[in-house]
Amino acid sequence: MRRLTGLLPRLLIAGLFVAPVLLALTASFRDNSEMYRHAGTLSLWTFIPQAPTLDAYARALALPLLSWQLFNTVVLGFVMATGTTISSLLAGYALSRFSFKGREFVFLLMLFTLFIPVDVILPPLFFVVRDIGLIDSFWGLALPFIFSPMGVYLIRQAIEEVPRELDQAASLDGAGLWEVLRTAILPNIRGALIACWLMHFVFVWEWYLWPLTIIRQDDQQLAQVAISGLIDPLRSSDYALVFAAAILTILPAFVIFAALQRFLTKSVATSGGK
Repeated sequence: MRRLTGLLPRLLIAGLFVAPVLLALTASFRDNSEMYRHAGTLSLWTFIPQAPTLDAYARALALPLLSWQLFNTVVLGFVMATGTTISSLLAGYALSRFSFKGREFVFLLMLFTLFIPVDVILPPLFFVVRDIGLIDSFWGLALPFIFSPMGVYLIRQAIEEVPRELDQAASLDGAGLWEVLRTAILPNIRGALIACWLMHFVFVWEWYLWPLTIIRQDDQQLAQVAISGLIDPLRSSDYALVFAAAILTILPAFVIFAALQRFLTKSVATSGGK
């Protein structure tokens, strides 16, 4: 009974997060007439389509640029996640193992930037990207966010968990800084590296304002921004098409997250606990 009492709140909380995705998935198998018929009601047919159809998916796949925009998103996700993980590893290594004046201040200052809303820094970032000629470009999207304070924190904490005796043993064998990193530290923080990579890969699917701001060509846009263009506030929108396109867009992120999420859970559970 006690276990059941502890399980129910978890199921309720999980349901709050899962329900919108399930409703979107259900809506993607409806036609628009059925969707409007059950709008604003709560019944069995709210969650189960009466006449399931793949028509919305066929029309979504037939959109001229959706596949290319989804490809842009996936490629950007891999580049951003890989670049951010490398920069976070180097910064975390320096902040953990190098002794220099002001190290803790630099670390705290970096963490302070986490509290700055992204909306505040978008205008100056736009002018910087414009002045260096990266508007409407892949690198204009990626470079301003290739460094992540959260990634540095995650990896620094993982490196702090590695005993310094391993560094000393490698140094006694003649290893330099890069050899110590490769032989003594990297094998012990693989979980944190994968968690950092996964976190920033999924982060790309949350982007909206930044790609909307600097990308003007439809064939260079990200899928999530393009999907918003399918909604016309001035007339009735094809919501079945919108939901089908949204489900297709989140599939790559969902598959990769499902495959690697155990590393993220383990890393978050152990970070900060030396």
